[in-house]
Amino acid sequence: MSTTRAVKKKKKKSQAPIALVYFVTMIIFLLIIGALALFMLKQFNIIGGDDSNTDGGVKSPTYNTLFARVNSKGVLADAAVIRVAPDAKKIVVIPVSAFTVSGDGGKTLREIHESGGMLKLESAVSETFGISIDNYVSITNDAFENAVDIVGGITYTFDEDLYYLSQDNDENDIVIPQGELSTLSGHQIRLICQYPVFKEGRGGNTKFLGSALVQIINNAFQQANITKDNLDNFYSIFTENSDTNWTKDDFKELKIYLKSMLDQNLTPAEALAPEGEWTDDSHFKISDEYVESIKTMLADTAPSAAED
Repeated sequence: MSTTRAVKKKKKKSQAPIALVYFVTMIIFLLIIGALALFMLKQFNIIGGDDSNTDGGVKSPTYNTLFARVNSKGVLADAAVIRVAPDAKKIVVIPVSAFTVSGDGGKTLREIHESGGMLKLESAVSETFGISIDNYVSITNDAFENAVDIVGGITYTFDEDLYYLSQDNDENDIVIPQGELSTLSGHQIRLICQYPVFKEGRGGNTKFLGSALVQIINNAFQQANITKDNLDNFYSIFTENSDTNWTKDDFKELKIYLKSMLDQNLTPAEALAPEGEWTDDSHFKISDEYVESIKTMLADTAPSAAED
């Protein structure tokens, strides 16, 4: 009897280390599998990696939107790529002349838009300027003017006399003396962007477009509460009667970051005015140096480069 008890006791003692070894083996196996899974998730940028801030927060994306003003005749008047970079706390405006020569085929952007609409225009702008476009939206003259007037227009001092008498009516006349501080409505800004009022020619129109958009955006940020209340209104104004791929869901995501930026008392907008050569009054070729400056801007405002 005592012998039987001794054998059972011995078996119990021998089974204990086996169970412990099994348990430890399972823990080690799970740790190895977990480490491999974590490694793969980081490798494919699903978690961690370049999407993490130095303080452990999650980095926000950037948004490049092509806004193209199309007049009542369906002709491309001018355009701008607006880059919203929340982590860098910047909004970069790239004004685009409709007479810019595309890097593919030598046609102007106006000609490309005429034959292929916004989809072809997006592709041409992306290739020519070396910047990917997330969304595109065509806006009418009225949409442009209404959006600017919500912000309150801009004040601007020109370093030359601007003079143009329209054949339509007095409201379309431009008479602005050099050095005079002028308050400009959306309608006046639009006319100055398209009329031949600058000594520099069409290049002056494009530079003014960039400067005007920068001030419009910064003015909007100076009245943050009003702007936040009107974000959905701006989206509706821009996309009404528009050739666009800018969906409500796209804008909803962007709006989250815009509201955050508006709460930070920023003056975020700056322009990157095109540089290049006007071969004649209707053809502008951007320089290689300008394309390089865009690459630098993209790197400086990328989430991985932004620092709080």
